[in-house]
Amino acid sequence: MRRRLRFFKYQGCGNDFVIVDETAGRRTPDKIRSRLAKKLCDRHFEIGADGLIFIERARGADGSMRLFEPAGNEADMCGNGIRCVASYLSEKTKKSRVIILTRDGPKEVVRKGDEFRVNMGRVRTSRADLKAYLADKGKMTDSTLYVSVDADNRKLPGALVNTGEPHLVFESDDLESEDVVGVGEAINGDRKRFPGGVNVNFVQPVGKHDIKVRTYERGVYDETLACGTGATATAGVALLKGWVGAGAVRVHPPGGCITIEMSREGTAFMTGPATRVFEGLITVDV
Repeated sequence: MRRRLRFFKYQGCGNDFVIVDETAGRRTPDKIRSRLAKKLCDRHFEIGADGLIFIERARGADGSMRLFEPAGNEADMCGNGIRCVASYLSEKTKKSRVIILTRDGPKEVVRKGDEFRVNMGRVRTSRADLKAYLADKGKMTDSTLYVSVDADNRKLPGALVNTGEPHLVFESDDLESEDVVGVGEAINGDRKRFPGGVNVNFVQPVGKHDIKVRTYERGVYDETLACGTGATATAGVALLKGWVGAGAVRVHPPGGCITIEMSREGTAFMTGPATRVFEGLITVDV
């Protein structure tokens, strides 16, 4: 089967996506979307991306975002991806404020110059919020801010939080030396304990309001240049555990800078860039 697709390539802090707008045309079946993601995300033989996003019509929203990762699975949420979708929809609709429906619910995104501020919702830290991702026994009211993992021949004390995606967060005093991919693969591959897989983040505080971050993404199966839900998770944990001072946190992944603000109620707001790289037409066998 051959399909002809008009696509847009976007990136946010180096986290890049192929976007297909299906708000006005036919909707690609999910099974085909999964195959397309596996094919088009390949950086050696196709366009190359960290994910393939389809935008659909959505009642009460400017669009619905469906993200299929290189492994072919559908992600629950993507922070950098939603900024890219917001950038596209903002240009298309000429609106500075858009509502985007995700699998984690509707998200409000406001354009501020060249950046986009996303209401990411509450940073969730109880077992009830992570019951689909953590198989440990315990009460649904138990906190997941203290979860230890054996990996890399050591016991890693960390925190497990839900920011639309499940994220394990570990503090590091030497970020560059961390085997992010090796540790990420080992933990993400433990499907007895983490049945849906899990994203793995290492954090090094580098100032009162600044942290450096490296992230292994569960659906990419590799370290990425940035992760928006990961930036939200790491900043949230850094604030809750006192690794940084109160106020806005500047998160520095390898690909750029994302700012996270958190309200007293635990709602996180993510601000960062999103840029159109190029657009085109492709005919692909699926």
